[in-house]
Amino acid sequence: MTPARPRRTQAERTAATRGALLDATFDSIVELGYGATTTTEVAHRAGVSLGALLHHFPTKAELLSAAVGHAFDRRLEEFRKAVAGLEPGADKLGAVLDLLWSMFSGPTFKACVELWVAARTDPDLARAVVGIDREFMASSQEIFAELFPADDGFADPTFQRLGLTMAYALLDGLAFSRLIDGYQPYDTGEVLEAFKAMAHLVLALSQPQ
Repeated sequence: MTPARPRRTQAERTAATRGALLDATFDSIVELGYGATTTTEVAHRAGVSLGALLHHFPTKAELLSAAVGHAFDRRLEEFRKAVAGLEPGADKLGAVLDLLWSMFSGPTFKACVELWVAARTDPDLARAVVGIDREFMASSQEIFAELFPADDGFADPTFQRLGLTMAYALLDGLAFSRLIDGYQPYDTGEVLEAFKAMAHLVLALSQPQ
């Protein structure tokens, strides 16, 4: 006789429903875009009632921003694990840029762009998106400081202060230029390799003589 499964707690059911809603919202934004991602569409995809959705996320802005924030959190965790698995002696800077590009060239960036464009004319959504972006950058800076500590040869103040910001600005532009399927105005690999070379040069010049 198969033993009966233990009943889930209320907290577990709540977490499962929220997770289903966030995943359904994210998938809808990527597939359909911001305009077609309605609360009705999300509830249908998640297999819950519209009332249940509104209980967890009273406004569309909260729902959409939470979904993208959830996706960013997962990608940052994946990034941490990937970096931890780098071989000793590997080109850490080059590997980190490649890993970051894998984040920017995937669906998370597409969802983020959808929200950024919509936020331009939606104050409620703008507040939520700005909050997520600030949290994401703060988390990124923490990871960056762990990966490239000052006592490991990365003492140049410009690199410490602007390195990640410059990398994100470059990756934002490259990823945005590729949003139209089949059109890539830049050779992404060539640009990334040139940026890596410049970053390595900055580091070499910053080393004590």
